[in-house]
Amino acid sequence: HPQHKSASFDWRIIMNRLFSYEGWYYRVFAFLADMIIVSFLFMIPAMTLILAGPALIALYQTIDQLYKERDVPIWQRYKQAFLSNLKRGLFLEGLIIAYVAVFAGLIYSLMMITPYFGVLAVILVSLAALYLVVFVLLYSLFAQSLQETAKETAYAVLSSTANAIILLVVPIIVFVLCSKVNLFLFVCLGISGSAFVQVLFFNKVLAKGEETND
Repeated sequence: HPQHKSASFDWRIIMNRLFSYEGWYYRVFAFLADMIIVSFLFMIPAMTLILAGPALIALYQTIDQLYKERDVPIWQRYKQAFLSNLKRGLFLEGLIIAYVAVFAGLIYSLMMITPYFGVLAVILVSLAALYLVVFVLLYSLFAQSLQETAKETAYAVLSSTANAIILLVVPIIVFVLCSKVNLFLFVCLGISGSAFVQVLFFNKVLAKGEETND
């Protein structure tokens, strides 16, 4: 009887710890719920296309705060980030469109001259995509001017090219993995999940690397 009571007591302790506020069960499912909410909060304005820029900045800023803090009021934080970065986001969106248009025109011009520029075109597209991904991340996380962000992006890409490539590849890998299961999975968790991995990697590797170099 004493052994039975002891085993029952130990089992209750384990269950209480497992399902408590501090337990891993609550933390994991609370995190997944936050990720799903953030994804849909991003998708709703982003589907209008016009508000995709502010939605993207709000996504990264909300994910960044979720990474740094445990309990974040997702709706209030996303709404605050979205409204406070409305003009900045619209400017970012216009900048991305102009950036893509310029490089698309450059690639088209090279291919029109001779098809042998195909390898050069691939290299230019890769570098342009690499620079754009890092620029968007930095522009979203830090309230810096366009010139400062451009300089920081160039420094990050040139000094830590391998790490910058990881930031570019993360969304692609997440999309491929999620699409193999279900495309809806990418909508629910892939968008916020890839942003979280990018923010995590940036804070753990790139940001610390820049601090060490400074």
